Amino acid sequence: KPLGAIGAAILLTFVVLALFAPLIAPYDPNLQIKSSILESPSSKHLLGTDQLGRDMLSRIIFGARISLFVSFIAVGFGAG
Repeated sequence: KPLGAIGAAILLTFVVLALFAPLIAPYDPNLQIKSSILESPSSKHLLGTDQLGRDMLSRIIFGARISLFVSFIAVGFGAG
C-alpha cells in the first residue's frame, strides 16, 4: 500500500537521523556561537541560528531523539 510505504519511509528517516545524530549534525546542538546570533539560513547554517547562536539544524536532528523516545513510550503505554 502506497500510504503505508510513505509512512514507513518517513519513520525510518527519523529513526536513522536520531540514531546517527552525532555523525549527521554539522554542529554541537548546545554550542553557542556569539558571532552567529539570529543568522538567517546560509551555507554555513542551513536553517539559521537561534537567539543564542546555536545551529537550528543540529538542534532539530538531536531533538528527533527525544521526540521518538517519547512517542515510542506513549505508544507502548497505549498498547499495553
